[in-house]
Amino acid sequence: MRIHDAANVQYLLKKTGRIVVMLYASSEQRPDGTVMIKASTLAATAGMTPPVLSRTRKELLKAGWLEVTGSVGSVKHYRLAPALFEDRGQAGRHLRAVGG
Repeated sequence: MRIHDAANVQYLLKKTGRIVVMLYASSEQRPDGTVMIKASTLAATAGMTPPVLSRTRKELLKAGWLEVTGSVGSVKHYRLAPALFEDRGQAGRHLRAVGG
């Protein structure tokens, strides 16, 4: 899922309140939604340290907001969980189709 307008931004902020979710939603994604940007880059963008990003990402994994899509060695790759926008009906299906 990518952010395409202010309504999507407001929805994510209201639903999660998490800047990390916003980073993943607004980052360049592969067709399946996987974000391939380094955690250190995402952390710098958010103004946090990599350990804080890592802890927040673990919380989001437990809460079902993020999921692991694979790994290369010890480096895991993440994406927003596809079910994230199911409650948005047709608009949610469109967002998943656009984002991957």
